[in-house]
Amino acid sequence: KERLKNNKDLISIIIVVLVILAILAAIAVPAVLGYVDESKKTRYIEEAHSIYTVIQTEEARYKALGNELNDDTYNNTEYKKELTETITKKTGIQNVTFGTCSHIGKDNAEYYVNFKSDDGKNVYSVIKRNKDITVSVN
Repeated sequence: KERLKNNKDLISIIIVVLVILAILAAIAVPAVLGYVDESKKTRYIEEAHSIYTVIQTEEARYKALGNELNDDTYNNTEYKKELTETITKKTGIQNVTFGTCSHIGKDNAEYYVNFKSDDGKNVYSVIKRNKDITVSVN
């Protein structure tokens, strides 16, 4: 009888420990997943920032050659092709495409840039000249 009682006590203790562990896991897992998502978002913003750095460099080079930089520049297929190739070469970021960019060459310029992140996610970004960057992931 005493052995049976000890087994029941042991089983009760194990059940209590498992319940406590399950509660801790239920609290910890969402928090950890939130940190992972936030970390990925930060990486996407850094990638968009790298793209913007190349854009700034190429815009300066383009203007130094005596070319006018404006919204029509980004609608020029050749310019976009050259720019996306340069971005890929300098950053390693793949599948860079431009949406409708506006106010190019002005302080309130906005660049709509899509790219494939190194984790395979398609990232849609809005980069403003003041380096305010927003990203969304598909």
